[in-house]
Amino acid sequence: MNTRFILKIGIIGSLILLFLIPQAIMADLVEEREGWRQKAYDSIEASWPGMQVLAGPILTIPYQVTGTIRETVTDKDGKEREIQRQETLRRNVRLVPTRLDVLGDLQSTLRYRGIFQVPVYTISLKISGDFDLQVLRERVAGWKEGSLHLEAPYLSVAVRDQRGIASPPGLRWKGNEIPFKPGSHLPGSSAGMHARLPDLEMADPGSLAFEFTLELRGMRSMGFSMLADTSSVRLSSNWPHPSFTGEMLPESRDISDAGFTALWKASAFSYNVRDAIEKCEENECGGVLERSVGFELLQPVDIYQQSERSVKYGFLFIVLTFVVLILFELLKKLQIHPVQYTLVGFALLMFYLLLISLSEHILFMPAYAIAALACTGLLTVYFGAILRSRRLGFLLGGGLALLYLVLYVILKAEDYALLMGSLLLFSALAALILTSRNLDWYALMSTAPPASESEKRHEPSLHTGPSDPPIEDLSDRHDF
Repeated sequence: MNTRFILKIGIIGSLILLFLIPQAIMADLVEEREGWRQKAYDSIEASWPGMQVLAGPILTIPYQVTGTIRETVTDKDGKEREIQRQETLRRNVRLVPTRLDVLGDLQSTLRYRGIFQVPVYTISLKISGDFDLQVLRERVAGWKEGSLHLEAPYLSVAVRDQRGIASPPGLRWKGNEIPFKPGSHLPGSSAGMHARLPDLEMADPGSLAFEFTLELRGMRSMGFSMLADTSSVRLSSNWPHPSFTGEMLPESRDISDAGFTALWKASAFSYNVRDAIEKCEENECGGVLERSVGFELLQPVDIYQQSERSVKYGFLFIVLTFVVLILFELLKKLQIHPVQYTLVGFALLMFYLLLISLSEHILFMPAYAIAALACTGLLTVYFGAILRSRRLGFLLGGGLALLYLVLYVILKAEDYALLMGSLLLFSALAALILTSRNLDWYALMSTAPPASESEKRHEPSLHTGPSDPPIEDLSDRHDF
């Protein structure tokens, strides 16, 4: 057994394991740069409205009920008697529209913090619908004893970030223009706006229509709480890369390079509106913003997600390249020093550093191409030198370029990344097995199986005369 060759294999294996350290540093670098991007988002959000959710409108009707309450009390002498007293209760009736229609047009732009860019938007909304007062009439009819007094109602619209309301909108209600004021007046959800309405009369028609327009600013995402018996939201935008989010996907959508359009429809059954309103009547209205449908403005390519996924294949690239170099070293009887293996490994890792840094300034695809061409060109020249053959250098460099091309296809095919990665590993293993299936590894390593004593006794002598020179054993003359 050639102990020097075994020692060299051990050193190369140790190098491969040591390269896991800089690979982990690359992964940490991606995470660090992603953290800096999040800080840029937070910095922009500090001076621009953040992610928005719109809920409402909700009609709140305060009322007072005064009634007689009978109680049984016990005197000091132990006798029980019944007393009556007047008590006034203050309650709220909160109604959602029976019909709600939202029509929106969103215009997006990019804001920058250093090298990082964040999508922001301004959306123009036209909101209309009507309320049914039958619930209020049923509530009044339930108080046959005592007196009920309706107070001034108000209409509330909740948003996640009140800074996004660009200009004070006006409400059209019963033929009148009523201005909105800051604050939603909803317990647990103060951000938004409200409008004080004229007193309601039992003689009012059963359905009261409303309509208002709203210009809302935000960044990255927009959501709508479908608080109505039947509701529809129809949006159009100039952003060509939406990701639809929330509890329901749009019924129809159309995405092109010019932007997207989407339509959502929901009912009280599909959205469980009553549960949200009952909690709101118990002064817990914060939940109206928690359930919504909407979209997120995605960046065309998340460079850090793509870079993180590419770094995971760094170990595979190093192993495959080192295995091929070992095969060339054995087949061509070459001597490649461990230092040369180390330089090749660092050159392979340099690809990921170039990719991360370039993709922050240019598009991901040209950044990937430049990094791959730079590292492939450098290693092609180096392979030709250490293998003492330009043809072998170009052959190994071409194989490396093909690996980078396959990796790019894997990165782009997000849904099939696992499948394609598995096929790449299988193909690489199959290529190594098939190309080395006829190799005589003992001969390549200049070793042979030990012969038995009987074979040694019957083995014919190769030295037939005193003039024959002795054959020198060169098995141990392999250098690194």
